[in-house]
Amino acid sequence: MKITYIKIRNFKSIRDIEICDIENALILVGKNSTGKTSIIDALLLTAGKTQVEDYQYRDANTSIEVSLHIEFSTEDLEYFHKKGTLNKLRDYDAWYQEFCTKLPSFQDNVLSFTCIITPQKKVRYDDGFQKNNPYILEVFPKIYHIDQTRNLEALQNDVFNFYDKESFQKLKDNQCTFDATRTCNRCFQCIGLINKKTPEELTLFETARLLQYKLFHTNLNEFAKKVNEHFHANASPSQDIQYVMNYDIDSLLHIDTLVRNKVRGGSVGSINLLSEGLRSIYALSFLEAYIEEEDTLSCIIMIEDPEIYLHPQLQKVASEILYRLSKKNQVLFTTHSPNLIFNFSTKQIREIILDEEYYTIARQDTDIDVILDDLGYTANDLMNVSFVFIVEGKQDSNRLPLLLEKYYSEIYDDDGKLQRITIIPTNSCTNIKTYANLKYINKLYLKDQFLMIRDSDGKNPKYLKKQLCNYYSQRAKEDLGNLPKIEPKNVLILKYYSFENYFLEPSVMKKIGVIRSEEDFYNILYKKYKDYLFKLNSFKKLLRTKNFRIKNKQDIKDHIEDIKIYVRGHNLFDIFYGRYHGTAEQEILKKYIDAAPRETFQDIFDAIDSFVYFENRKK
Repeated sequence: MKITYIKIRNFKSIRDIEICDIENALILVGKNSTGKTSIIDALLLTAGKTQVEDYQYRDANTSIEVSLHIEFSTEDLEYFHKKGTLNKLRDYDAWYQEFCTKLPSFQDNVLSFTCIITPQKKVRYDDGFQKNNPYILEVFPKIYHIDQTRNLEALQNDVFNFYDKESFQKLKDNQCTFDATRTCNRCFQCIGLINKKTPEELTLFETARLLQYKLFHTNLNEFAKKVNEHFHANASPSQDIQYVMNYDIDSLLHIDTLVRNKVRGGSVGSINLLSEGLRSIYALSFLEAYIEEEDTLSCIIMIEDPEIYLHPQLQKVASEILYRLSKKNQVLFTTHSPNLIFNFSTKQIREIILDEEYYTIARQDTDIDVILDDLGYTANDLMNVSFVFIVEGKQDSNRLPLLLEKYYSEIYDDDGKLQRITIIPTNSCTNIKTYANLKYINKLYLKDQFLMIRDSDGKNPKYLKKQLCNYYSQRAKEDLGNLPKIEPKNVLILKYYSFENYFLEPSVMKKIGVIRSEEDFYNILYKKYKDYLFKLNSFKKLLRTKNFRIKNKQDIKDHIEDIKIYVRGHNLFDIFYGRYHGTAEQEILKKYIDAAPRETFQDIFDAIDSFVYFENRKK
């Protein structure tokens, strides 16, 4: 579910603005006071999250208008049907027909309408068929908004209420079921008696007690565990988040969020004790964990200036989280930091400026050079560099130097730092970060001294290489003189699904002690296949593409090369290397590279050796 079109009239500094072809991410950039936040405010107003104020009318005698196109996926519609949204019909086709009847502007999976707020502050939703369609708000995407104050309580309450709304609203009493003079101690001995009654026989009090019993057994600890996994990975491994349920009648089951500091003797304090920067990362981690929950509808996440309070390194972390969130949801944010945009494509960025009359408008053609210069991005990081690797993923940027050190000289200086080589991790070879670095490679006259390395993801490497070269060929035509020419030699599509799968040679794994025997490798892999690997989409694609079935361990042996080509590396790698972390992982992979024959990484070396810089440095 996502907004694909926005048109706003008569709102704050906006006379008339239109933004088309919006993707899963919309990043608004521009100088201060150009009206970026006004776009977010208009969307919040349309969603019913805020009330209009007098000062927000540009012309006090004219209505504010916000026109939107909202696209629904098949999964969104199936979710609405399951939840009985707009009607309770069980048959999907009958439900869908009634759904379309109530929303006549819903065409080709896109709902279009205009929210009109009159000067008298009356709000209606005109879909072109009715002046006010009351059903539009029922299907409006759920919005989670993080403003500059980083109001965590409001965000958490919004999520938790949506998480189990009925239970939170109905549970109000804290008296003992058997003795009204006693306070309930949550022994729940009354549940056996309550369960003997039919729903019609239950009193409101007994219904509330049953809901309390159900809610008490809601495992918030499991949700907290997921939040902590993201929070630790993203920023703060020394601190744990805890959720404590409060049964005070006055606070209606308020949930307190506490932080336990694992380093300082397990001390516990309020979430507000975190710095503003960590609270920002926590808020994004919280949304990551919630969105991973089953049976949640895709939503829209809006955040104002994610970079505020954050060190540049944490800005990059925040950008990566937002990128991950945008894969299944829509992300909309404003920013002044280049660190926030590098994981996204130019199509997802809109520059907001003021026209000659000082009204807010969106620049029609996004000039990424102007944006990068305006945000202060420079080529300093590429100074004194002779060769550049651009690799997909942080892990690959840590593993590639191990290969280089083994087979090439002059890789590290006396301080153990890479010498005249830089390795730039990126989420995509077509995002802004890659473009920006190619731009500065060109400016620094590195010419063709760079190699982009990307995973094959189970696809045809030749096709992916041609696709990437064609993409930058087209970009070069649009941006004459600013990009180096991307030849096939500048692109390496890995032979296997990802870099991890190069470390799955059983004979080498046995030598370095990762497994006891080669047979052990196949036994473990076959067991994991029966346990859960068969459920993976990448494994299903393998079996479908290669037209075979895995019935026993021998089938794993016979098709291990295909498995490494088609199955996600992370899922396979963690089976054998999941127990190694940080330095221990680096050390075991270094042992693997030392023990493995050079042919194990042949396609990687063939690409690297094609450059004179490395050909002259072979050991």
